[in-house]
Amino acid sequence: MFQSSYFYLFLLRILYINQTRLHTLDKNRNIVMRKYILCSLFAAVALQLCAQTPSYARYAGWHKLYGDTLRGANIAAALQYLAKQGIKPRRTVVVGILDSGIDTATVALKDALWVNRKERPGRKDCDGNGYAGDVHGWNFLGTADGTFDMTSAGTEEYREFKRLYPRYKHASDSAEAANPEYAYYRQMRKAAGINRYLLYYKATKAKMKVMERMDSALKTLPNVHTDTLRLASLARVPAPTTTWADDCQALLVDLMKAKEGTTWPAFVAQQHSAFRLMGQRIRGIEHDVDKRLLMGDDMGDAADRFYGNARLTVEGCDHGTFVAGIIAAKPDAAHRAYAGIFPEARLMIVRCVPDGDEYDKDVASAIRYAVDNGAKVINMSLGKYTSPQADMVNRAIAYAARKDVLIVQAAGNHHRDIDSVAYYPTATDAQGRRFDNFIRVGASDFAGHLSSLSNYGRNAVDVLAPGEYIASVLPGDVYDFSQGTSVAAPIVSSVAALLRSCFPKLSAKTVKAILVQSVRKDSDGLLDAEKAVRAARALCR
Repeated sequence: MFQSSYFYLFLLRILYINQTRLHTLDKNRNIVMRKYILCSLFAAVALQLCAQTPSYARYAGWHKLYGDTLRGANIAAALQYLAKQGIKPRRTVVVGILDSGIDTATVALKDALWVNRKERPGRKDCDGNGYAGDVHGWNFLGTADGTFDMTSAGTEEYREFKRLYPRYKHASDSAEAANPEYAYYRQMRKAAGINRYLLYYKATKAKMKVMERMDSALKTLPNVHTDTLRLASLARVPAPTTTWADDCQALLVDLMKAKEGTTWPAFVAQQHSAFRLMGQRIRGIEHDVDKRLLMGDDMGDAADRFYGNARLTVEGCDHGTFVAGIIAAKPDAAHRAYAGIFPEARLMIVRCVPDGDEYDKDVASAIRYAVDNGAKVINMSLGKYTSPQADMVNRAIAYAARKDVLIVQAAGNHHRDIDSVAYYPTATDAQGRRFDNFIRVGASDFAGHLSSLSNYGRNAVDVLAPGEYIASVLPGDVYDFSQGTSVAAPIVSSVAALLRSCFPKLSAKTVKAILVQSVRKDSDGLLDAEKAVRAARALCR
């Protein structure tokens, strides 16, 4: 890596020298030679950078290893230790995948899917659990009749701003100074990026008045044919008003953006069209209905959780498929390096994550579904910074704790200190104490240190797992790689499932303690699967 860096700097130095030397050549030869050398050098730099990019052949499955250059989670050594000791899985562990869904037709995952043997596909609830046709799991983001599946939801901040906008759209800061809800509304408006848009709309509205004033003024000029007047000719128009120069200046940027040959009437029409579209978007904040309401449940009632449908394969299920593959994929012989960590696990698919921020109600419902239907480990590669119903989710996590279910959550990918910024779910009780069945996972790099993209926090993040160039499977048995805490979390979930399968007496609380206490001391908290299985065996002797 150091040699590559020096080579890159060396090429840039050559580039600078050659550019300097070329200035001494004659003009025509200078142009040709500069193009040739610039292209050659940039091509060389590009090739060198590509050479530094990890390839599947070398890096697929690196997260299972631990060595001098690739410091993964030491999973291969853990499996070797178990085999040497004659320790085999003693019970089937179901892992709940709370995510975007899954491609159930992916061959590498078909054998790993949890099967509700009391249920059959269709509209009938054979086992009486309240979810008709839940053979492999449930979809909390679809309508009961199957006519709509929600795939995109935007940010929670925007949804909260949208909810409060009708109430405070005309409010003044001074009148609402003592109102905490108004302060929250302003916070959401800023976080959602709406402030800039509203200011831009206000400025555009003022600009439209200027344009209309100019249009009216032009029509008073006897020798100006406004129907055919080109924008380039505006400079030659005699000023019809005292504000003409200022008005032209106000529209200068838009006039310069217009295509060559545009006439004044066409320009006016274009500006009116763009302004109407902005207005429609702002009115949509108030009038466009949140499609999540189509599910028909009471979003404020955690007990109203029997909604959705059994369809798990929907648009945007790549994320969930990839996460599932890290845990239990069984690829063909040509892709053995992409195999899941613990293929013996059974994957219960619970769809509750759209593109954007998940809804608290759906996460709470999904946790309870997974717990009630036998999951002993739940993977949640999800999270957000605003949670209007945080208590609802925390109560579901507490329910999982009472049922001895371990929950593993991704820490997020914004490289923020989440000790100082709340990251949801917080998994805390009314006194602010973290539930002992909840483990939050950050991402590590090849060296076993905190990845530059991962959130962190001495208290908020419990353990790190590899989160860069992690190989897995996508819908249609396409093999690829990804990065982030979303792919680090299922590595921990896999090891947790392995422990709960080989050592079934271990509780969720104990498994968390083992995983956290067995991290490598010479790292930022990197998971050490071998040390974890040794500790588990020692406890269970």
